[in-house]
Amino acid sequence: MPDHVPETAETAETARHPGDGVLRLGRIGWAVVGIAAAAVVVYAAVSAISGLAVPLVVAAVLGVLLHPLVDRLERLGLRRGLGSLAVLVALIGVLGLAVWVTADGVVDQSAEITDRLGSGLDALQQQLAGTTLDLSGVDLSETTSSLAGGVATLFGSVFSSAAAFVVGTFVAVFFLFYVMADWPRIEEFARHHASVRGTPGRVVVDEATTTLRRYFGALTSSSLVTAVLIGIAAILLDVPLAFSIALVTFVTSYIPYLGAIFSGAFAVLIALGSQGPTAALVLLGVILVVQNVVQTLMLTKLSSDQLRLHPIVNLGSTIVGALLAGLLGAMLSAPVTVMVRDVLGHARRADVAEDVTQG
Repeated sequence: MPDHVPETAETAETARHPGDGVLRLGRIGWAVVGIAAAAVVVYAAVSAISGLAVPLVVAAVLGVLLHPLVDRLERLGLRRGLGSLAVLVALIGVLGLAVWVTADGVVDQSAEITDRLGSGLDALQQQLAGTTLDLSGVDLSETTSSLAGGVATLFGSVFSSAAAFVVGTFVAVFFLFYVMADWPRIEEFARHHASVRGTPGRVVVDEATTTLRRYFGALTSSSLVTAVLIGIAAILLDVPLAFSIALVTFVTSYIPYLGAIFSGAFAVLIALGSQGPTAALVLLGVILVVQNVVQTLMLTKLSSDQLRLHPIVNLGSTIVGALLAGLLGAMLSAPVTVMVRDVLGHARRADVAEDVTQG
């Protein structure tokens, strides 16, 4: 009878490499550390050039959203370069028109608004006289100057510096043009390098672009309803510049948090100056309900249906995105979360298929 059991290939491999499990865990640990370190380096680099990086990211997103218009113009016989230029000019025209309508309305009524704001603040002081909120000793001009300084500081911190933002925007315009003009080659390159564990890159790229379009479609729909409701409320309260209020509300809806604060303050101040504290408080209540309840529920419903994203995950991704990348991160957190989920889903299905094949 033999004194020992013959070694199999498996026992021999185990004997030669008794620490394979520990080594595997060590490699995974160092990989996680490397990924975290790389993320910190990328975050620091992006933060250092945020004045340039933010407009470029926005231009890239706009390129993904707008290139179907260039494709349609190309099918109609217009060369991609000319089609991209036409779409770019149209976009600049729409944005310029929105800014001009708002600024022109405010400038035309600036004297009236200033007088009404002054009378509204005087009336508010008279109502609060003798109470713990008495404002008679407050220098309104000094307060206004301090507020203006605070707003300037806020915008300075957001855009890093006006010069960097202007340069970034100038570069972003050219970047957007070339993204739209060269989209077929960009898409082909991305499809060639974006395959995930057997899933073709074409599927991954198509899913990502569809996610972006669906999310911004839902955001546009909810923003339009919000702007219309607030504009109607301003008309019913006989507040001037109702169209400008609706326009500012719609445009700033694409900026998380700060957009709602800015548009709400714009509307309430005009209502206070034109119709007094009662109308201002009523309009403020309407704005709070519409922006925080109606728009939130509508956007959640639309994005959940279109992106299959649970509201809790949506909220959590927005918070994390805001912490990591500020307003831009908050705006893009939901579609990026869906993209990551889709990629991980492809990898997971590939692992399951591999296990089934080996089994």
